Amino acid sequence: MDVRLHSVIWFFRHVLVCIVATISVTSVAWATDAADPQAPTALGITVGASPVCPGTTVALTATECPTNGALRWSTGQTTTAINVAPTQTTVYSLSCLVSVTTVETRTVTVPVSSTGSSSTATSSTAVSTSVVTTTNVTTNTTTAQATVQVHPGIVLNSSITNVSCNNAKDGNVLFTPSGGSGGYQFQFNNMPLQASNQYGNLIAGTYPVTVRDSRGCTLQSTVQVTQPPALALSLTVVGTKCTGGSDGGIIAVASGGNGGYRYFLNGGTLQLTGTFVDLKANATYSLGVSDRNGCVFFQDVKVGAPNAIEVKLTPQLTRCTGTTDGSVSVVVTGGTAPYQYQLGGGAFQTGAQFTGLSAKAYDVTIRDANGCLTTQPFTIGQPSPLQLTATSKQVNCFGPTSGTIAVTPSGGTGAVTYQLTSTKVSQTSNVFTGVGVGDYTVVGTDANGCTSLVSVTVTQAEVLKVQATPVPATCCVCPTGAVNLISSGGSGILRQFQVAGQPYQVGSQIGGLRPNSYLLRVIDEAGCTDSVRAVVTDGQALTLSVASVKDIVCKGNTDGEATVQIAGGKKPFTYYWTTERKDTLKTYTPSQASLSEGTYTVSVVDSNRCTTSTAFVNVKALFLVPTKPVLAQSGGTLNVVEPPAGIQWYVRNGTDPGTAVPNATSSTLTPFASGSYYVIVTNTGGCASPPSDVITFVLTAPEPDAGLSVRVVPNPIVDRLRLEIEQVERSAVQVQLLDATGRTIRAYEIPAFTGKKQAEWPMSGITTGTYLLKVNADSRQSVLRVLVQ
Repeated sequence: MDVRLHSVIWFFRHVLVCIVATISVTSVAWATDAADPQAPTALGITVGASPVCPGTTVALTATECPTNGALRWSTGQTTTAINVAPTQTTVYSLSCLVSVTTVETRTVTVPVSSTGSSSTATSSTAVSTSVVTTTNVTTNTTTAQATVQVHPGIVLNSSITNVSCNNAKDGNVLFTPSGGSGGYQFQFNNMPLQASNQYGNLIAGTYPVTVRDSRGCTLQSTVQVTQPPALALSLTVVGTKCTGGSDGGIIAVASGGNGGYRYFLNGGTLQLTGTFVDLKANATYSLGVSDRNGCVFFQDVKVGAPNAIEVKLTPQLTRCTGTTDGSVSVVVTGGTAPYQYQLGGGAFQTGAQFTGLSAKAYDVTIRDANGCLTTQPFTIGQPSPLQLTATSKQVNCFGPTSGTIAVTPSGGTGAVTYQLTSTKVSQTSNVFTGVGVGDYTVVGTDANGCTSLVSVTVTQAEVLKVQATPVPATCCVCPTGAVNLISSGGSGILRQFQVAGQPYQVGSQIGGLRPNSYLLRVIDEAGCTDSVRAVVTDGQALTLSVASVKDIVCKGNTDGEATVQIAGGKKPFTYYWTTERKDTLKTYTPSQASLSEGTYTVSVVDSNRCTTSTAFVNVKALFLVPTKPVLAQSGGTLNVVEPPAGIQWYVRNGTDPGTAVPNATSSTLTPFASGSYYVIVTNTGGCASPPSDVITFVLTAPEPDAGLSVRVVPNPIVDRLRLEIEQVERSAVQVQLLDATGRTIRAYEIPAFTGKKQAEWPMSGITTGTYLLKVNADSRQSVLRVLVQ
């Protein structure tokens, strides 16, 4: 029975006894309800697997413990089945406890006093009845044991080579296992199982590892690869004293890494200390440190400098050219105050202004509190020198003090005043009037008091004279004439010119004048004048002359010709030809044709209506006309009676005009064709006689033969004679070409043929004219007239 339960029962029993001892008990009645405890049978343990690998989960199950039994394992668990994971062979215990409970019931009657006191008797007869229950527990325990066999465990030793430098990848792990059943395999950092027990190129970190032996038992562990802390530099940078200097420095202190530090700058030589000196201003250096493992850390370090000395100079010009009253003011920023100032190679001073300077180039040097120097050039300028130029106007026709002096300044400063050295009065005007002939000096003074001198001479002007050269007009009424004026003497160089009564002009040529007489005037700068008269003429006056005359060859003809020519004037011209009968020819041109014998009067008018004197043209006859020739006929021949030279025969058919018979220039003619023939005689002057009377001649020719057909293609003939001949009988064909006199000039033969035949011959050497073509084929004949062109 549980000790606590016994204690409770004992407590209640004693309390009840105390109560009963206090109360008067009348009667007690007992009742008991009890059961015998059921003892457990043989307790058993069922083991799920044995032997097993260390750490393998094994199920243990209790058997034969009654349902009212309480289980307790040596592991402290109370369930029927438990899981264990032993790492070595282990014996597990189990107990089964069975409890039996007995209950006793009693009835107690107790009289009750009226006063409620338990020690004093009363007269009351009342009683109190109570029921008291007592429970008793009895236990029985059975135990059992079970052993779980565990294979020998794997023991893992590791050799770790840590990372040499921070963030490097040269860590290494070598595993040396023991125990287990041998035949080890390794799974490192969740990689596949492998037989190799070494792993390299590792970074710092914690890596899981699993080792499995030949039984399949495993051991899980971790290894840690460490790394040294990162190299770091603590720096003290010392800037240069001056901008551009090389006295800067760096002091470096390393930490982290593996100790044994060495320092270097810009990849230079290693040194034990981190102090570097003589460094340039505003330069960035690569500072490195290495430890005993060769780990390296770099850091860029910039060596500073004070702000550069900035100089602003304000030069002041000298007042006049060549004076020494220039100055310069200096304003300095940057560097390290206070500053000192030096001009050129002089002494340093604390004042920032230099005075009494002449116009030239200087250098100013500034030195700050650190001794830093900077030099800046500057130039003291000067105003452009005051310069005077003077011109004079001569004493002229208006009196002995009519001269003037005009002064023109350049350079200097501000307004200028002027004074003649011969007077004591200055003036602001740059022109002096009322000056006589003589030499003068003018003094000019500018706003700064700078002066300049100029000398000038006033002379006496010569008397103004003008000469005129007329330029003729282009016609008798054209306003194109001009007068060129040339002046001498007078005052100044400017002149103006005019035609009297018209405005003055600057040009010395006065144009737009018609032929006439003009009065012209010139005026100089002083207003003096002179006059001249000029006559403008007609520069294109017309002149008419006979250019050529062609007399009449044959008296009584009208083939005379004549030409006149014009000089001057303006085109177009109109020519008037008048005959001896006072008739005017209808053409108004310089040349005339078809003139008859006689004298002609010619006059002309140009486009401006200008005229000239007349010209006379005589036309004569050179030769007389031959008399009319007389003809006679004798049989088939025509003759000229008393034949002169220059004979030409003509023939006419019907109403057609007569045409010359080619090569017919002799006194006789044998006609080759029918027609009306006549003769014209021409003398050595080319004069032709009247035509002779006509003799009509009829040429009798054979009728066309039906058995012979001849055609000339083309007709007229140009360069070749082309024939188309057709005959029904075979025979050779003879061809003759006859001139107007009946003379054979060409003869051809065509070999015998029948039917159509074409033939051609060149006509070179044949003159132009009309010819007779005879074609004979045995007894057949054909006669044609052909024209050669």
